Formats: sequence, C-alpha cells, structure tokens
Amino acid sequence: MATREATTIKFTKRDRTGKGACRKLRAKDIIPAVFYGPEYKEGIVGTVGAREIGLIANAPNAETNMIDLEIEDGKTEMALLRGVQRHAITQKILHVDLYQLVKGHKVKVSVPIRYINKEISQGVKMGGVLEQPMREIEILVLPREIPAEIVLDAAKMAIGSEICVRDLEFPESAELQIGEDEIVLTIVRPKSMTDTAAEEEGAEESVEVEVVGKGKRKEEEA
Repeated sequence: MATREATTIKFTKRDRTGKGACRKLRAKDIIPAVFYGPEYKEGIVGTVGAREIGLIANAPNAETNMIDLEIEDGKTEMALLRGVQRHAITQKILHVDLYQLVKGHKVKVSVPIRYINKEISQGVKMGGVLEQPMREIEILVLPREIPAEIVLDAAKMAIGSEICVRDLEFPESAELQIGEDEIVLTIVRPKSMTDTAAEEEGAEESVEVEVVGKGKRKEEEA
C-alpha cells in the first residue's frame, strides 16, 4: 500500500458559461471545471489546463490521486477528481468535477486493488484459476492517507487459497465500508479438475459397491 504525492493544478475562476464559451476554452486547451465540497456547497465554476488535468484523469487510479488546487485568491485546497466528461468518439476531456477535501475530515474513496506475480503463482502453475471478486474497496480515510492502490502478491497462493478484506493493509485512519470476511482474491480449482476428481471418486465408489456385492453373493452361495 502506498500513497501518492499531491499534484498541483491551477484553478482559474470564470464568469462565462454555456456551450459556446466552453467550446472556445477547449480550443485553447483549457478545460471547464467545477470545484465543490463541504465549504463550497454552491460550487465554483472555473477552468484547469488540459495537459495538467489530463495527466491525472488519464492515469491509472485517477480517483485516488490527490490534487493541490491553487485558486486565484492565493488559497490552495486539497481535492480529488470526482467526475470526468469525455467526448463519445475522441475521448477527449470536455469537463471535470473537483471535490474539496478538508484537513482532519475523512472522505469516502474507492481504492483500486490489483495483483502481481500471477505467472509464478504456485496455484496457477498447478492448474488453478486466479479469480478477483473485488477490484476496489470503499473506505473512509483522512485525505493525506488515501492509498493510491492496494497491491496483492499471488506468488505463494495455492489452489484453495483466499485473501480476504481482513488480510489487507490499510492506513491507520481508515474505516472499512464492507465486511472483513469478503473475498478479494482466490485461486480455485478449475471445473475440469473438479469433474475429474468427481469421476475418480465415483469410480472408487462403484468398485467398492461391486466388491461388496460379490462378497455378498459368495456368502449366499455358501
């Protein structure tokens, strides 16, 4: 588990709104934005640089990337990217929503979960199938302790192994929003292996029944 350094972005307030005004801004590589949160309930309309916000919005785990938002009056606010509107075809960013974080106040975030070392996993090498029922986990956490992601090592997992929520590492301030027994990562026996095992077990039972039957007939003949 690791946290990221905050990325600094300049936020410029704007008076003009509407589709026409926004198109003109985008033509200059400026993205319309709204900044809102506990102390900005009405929201502030403004702009951010297309390149700067693109580095965050297009990066892995963008939703946990801390932002230090420099507002024109010299004030800097902590923020998270909470919404990105994109062009349906080009996927270019059209508009972003930025949510204010308040020091000392926990915020609810969905932290991405990924695994590594599948290719050398003991269970996978034995024919098991690695499954990830949970790809992100929701927690309440202080702003500066937001994890960028949670990384799980599958190298030593065997067939039947499970990693549950209770096995994960979280920041000290984190409050779980889900049960600790929920499975995050597991290696299961593939259906083909399960079917083979069932067939072998059935065959053994059949042989046992046959032997018992033969023994019973001999007793009756005697």
